[in-house]
Amino acid sequence: MDAISIYKLIHFVGIFTLMLSLGSIFTKYNKCAVIGHGVGLFLILLGGFGLQVRLGFDLMSGWLVAKMIIWLVFGASIVLAKRGVLKGSTAWIVMIGLGAAAAYLGLMKPF
Repeated sequence: MDAISIYKLIHFVGIFTLMLSLGSIFTKYNKCAVIGHGVGLFLILLGGFGLQVRLGFDLMSGWLVAKMIIWLVFGASIVLAKRGVLKGSTAWIVMIGLGAAAAYLGLMKPF
């Protein structure tokens, strides 16, 4: 396996971990889900920046900045869940929408 494949694997494992933990957090707030949330965010960041360095992209390109903002919103979602601001079907729609936007930006790199 080359380095790019390893970073992609780390990035995807982070995404799956984050989504699984968000589903658990929005259903029932518990310690394991909170740990998964942090681990998932870290793996997404590690894999994503590793890919950018290996592929030689500019770290301040517009699409990457937009993905970082989405990453920050995913990070803040745990606070919104704990306070009950974001819950139920609204949380489901927002998280899927953010995930879809991040996937689009990563695949198309529009700006």
